[in-house]
Amino acid sequence: MDELNALMGGFAVAMSWHNVGLMLAGILLGIVVGVLPGLGGPNGVAILLPLTFSMEPTSAIIMLSCIYWGALFGGAITSILFNIPGEAWSVATTFDGYPMAQQGEAGRALTSAFTGSFLGALAGVLLITFLAPLVAKFALRFGPPEFFAVYFLTFCSFIGMGKEAKAKIVIAMCIGFALAAVGMDTVSGTLRMTYGSTELLRGFDFLVVVIGLFGISEILMTMEEGIAFRGKRANIDLKVVLKTWAELPRYWMTLIRSSVIGCWLGVTPGGATAASFMGYGVAKRFARNRETFGRG
Repeated sequence: MDELNALMGGFAVAMSWHNVGLMLAGILLGIVVGVLPGLGGPNGVAILLPLTFSMEPTSAIIMLSCIYWGALFGGAITSILFNIPGEAWSVATTFDGYPMAQQGEAGRALTSAFTGSFLGALAGVLLITFLAPLVAKFALRFGPPEFFAVYFLTFCSFIGMGKEAKAKIVIAMCIGFALAAVGMDTVSGTLRMTYGSTELLRGFDFLVVVIGLFGISEILMTMEEGIAFRGKRANIDLKVVLKTWAELPRYWMTLIRSSVIGCWLGVTPGGATAASFMGYGVAKRFARNRETFGRG
């Protein structure tokens, strides 16, 4: 009861008019950061940190948290409208989000993405709030075998959910392993494939590679088609939002399943990127109409 009373007291402080205004401002700033490819949530928080220097500690934490959450949601905007992921974990959103935008359903895709992100974040917050001590003890027991098992399961989900031939997916994963091997080994400090270049000591950032892979391909396709703007418009009005919300309860099992996957890979060392791919793969695995995946 003491923990519950403290939680209610925290809600009372967070829901004051002053802090609610900071929440809205932080979410809007975070969405702007998420729309800009390459920045990401952590970088956005670091860039906008000076805004909180003159605030009270509680208000500053609330605003920085909202900037981070807004950046996570904002990464889906460019994924759906331009087929360029704003974040590494938004890559899976491009698989069906951009085809939906091409079919004139960008508003529906954005509403689904934002609502799903909200429900997943809510599940994670509830997990941390009520099970933090147990989760911490569980996470600290992870060692090299558990790390290997989690990542091996993630890689298997990549192969199982892929739209291309399995051999192509394996080759792409091997290229990813080769890029990830460049730089200084975090365990032994050994230099790998740096070839005397100090710029390669930190290796290749995954977000840069993903945005380059998607962004450059879209730019080249645009040039080939005559420098035509290929982004899609998104007319989001209250009618579209309410209609999409009315459809989402039909997918309650997918929402619960994906929330569990996200919480699991958040506690374990899988991370958000692995969770997004695995969630997409599991949704495809349990869907009745698997052939429609990847077509919007």
